[in-house]
Amino acid sequence: MSCFNHNLTILVVGNVEQFLAAKPKLPFCRDTLYCCIKELTSVFLELHQPNVVLSPLVTSQFDIVELAVVLEQLSYKGQFRALAAPMPNPELILKEVKTQCPELDFDLIIVRPNPKLVST
Repeated sequence: MSCFNHNLTILVVGNVEQFLAAKPKLPFCRDTLYCCIKELTSVFLELHQPNVVLSPLVTSQFDIVELAVVLEQLSYKGQFRALAAPMPNPELILKEVKTQCPELDFDLIIVRPNPKLVST
């Protein structure tokens, strides 16, 4: 898979070892970075200047509200998106993050699992 926008830097925050061990392999893009929440500092953001931060809704280390608070404290100004499975009331998550961190450009990306292909 190739990158379609060479000016877009994406930062994926979460369990880096889990991301890198994913099956099938996640697509590699030259301007995609992976880090854990502990690595997220003002120096890191200044050095890499991500346009978009992506994260799972919940990890074993943090949830999306905790990450949102960190990003707002670090004055992150880009887009922040959480990857989530379909849920009954996504508006509750949106409201919670926007209440806690009103300055963030936050939204959910709902990822529907694909059925496995079966060859006949």
